Order: sequence, then structure tokens, then C-alpha cells
Amino acid sequence: MRANFIFIILLFFTINSLAQHPNKLVRQGNGLFNDSLYSEAEQLYRKALLKDQNAFAASFNLADATYKQEKFSESTSLFKALSEKTTDKIEKSMSYHNLGNSLMKEQKIDDAIEAYKNALRYNPKDMDTKHNLAYAQRLKNQQQKQEEEKEEEKEDNKEEEKEEEKDEEEQEKSEQEQNENSEEESKEEPQKPQDPNEMTEEEAEQILDALQQQEKELQEDLQKNKNKGVKLKILKDW
Repeated sequence: MRANFIFIILLFFTINSLAQHPNKLVRQGNGLFNDSLYSEAEQLYRKALLKDQNAFAASFNLADATYKQEKFSESTSLFKALSEKTTDKIEKSMSYHNLGNSLMKEQKIDDAIEAYKNALRYNPKDMDTKHNLAYAQRLKNQQQKQEEEKEEEKEDNKEEEKEEEKDEEEQEKSEQEQNENSEEESKEEPQKPQDPNEMTEEEAEQILDALQQQEKELQEDLQKNKNKGVKLKILKDW
């Protein structure tokens, strides 16, 4: 009977020890976490969850450990799952707060802002969350301003390009007109060089005067030889 009693006591302590085992693993993981041994802490938190899948502390600290290792996609998933799973307001607020931090690291600012707002819905007095929300909103405004400035700069560049294209077109048109004018000028008949056999007006007058003088002399000769019947050759027309 006594042996059976001792067996029952040992079985009770064994069951109790196993039941407390996840918390012990979490405490050990916390020690490693505080020493910045995040990977080792993560392993202990995972072991704790194998013992008790509903252990909030193990799940929350596991998400923290992955965040510290900059595995932000994984930490985001873990914090999001925690925020949806727990029903405790403080736990929800903490989960949403860290979810916002993880989303900020992923450059998902809009989602982070929404996470911080959710955290404040469950704990409106959390000053850390208010600070992070203000920071995220300010960062979003800065990004929007930068995007607007980039758009304005892009529009300005487009206008400058249009002006440059217009100037180039006008210059090309001007050059084309100049070339066309040059071609027209080149098409005009060039002045014919003077024919060496063609006499000038002055030369024609001199010859005409000479012919008149010759004709005068001829008439005088004819008058002198009229009675003699001598015939002279008639001058040809020029």
C-alpha cells in the first residue's frame, strides 16, 4: 500500500514537472535573449511551444527573437497570428505594437500605421505606440512629398524635352528652307558667257559708221564714173 502511495506521489511530481517544463524553457530562452543570443533563444521558445502550443509568452518571445534576427517576414506572420489569437486586450495591444514595428522594417508603412492604430484601440494610453504611430505617419508624409516632387520634376523634364524637340524641329525646318532656297538659286540659268564672235554695241556702231563712210565714198565714185559705165559690186547686207 505504501509502495503504491509513493508511486502516486512520484507520478504527481513528474506530471507537475512536465507541466511546468514549457515555462522553464521560456525562462532559459529569455536569459539567452537578454544576452543577444537570439538564435539559441528561438530554439528554446520553439521547444516550449512543442510542449504547450497555447503558451502566449513562448509565442510572443519567439516572434521577438525572429525580429531581432531581422527575419521580418516571419516575425510579421507570428505577431499577426498572435494579435488574432489572443483575447486579452493588453496582449493584443502588445502584439499589434510589435506587428507595426515589423511591418515598418518591411517598408509597409500603411500596414504599420494600421497596426499601431489597432494597438491603441486596445490600450489607448500606450505612449510608445503613440510615438511609433506619429513617426510612421510623418515618414509617410515625407515619402508622399518626395513622390510629388519626383512627379513634378518628371513633368518639368517632359516640358523641357518638348521645348528642345520644338527648337530642334524649328532649326531643322529653317535649315531645310535654306537648303531649298539654295537649290532654287542653283536651278536658275547661269548667265551665258559672252560669245567671242558677238560684237559689243560700241563695235557695232563703229562698223556701221565705217559702212556709211564706205557707202558715201561709193556714191562719190559712182558719180565720178557714171559716164564711163563701170559697175561696182553692191555691198552685201550685214
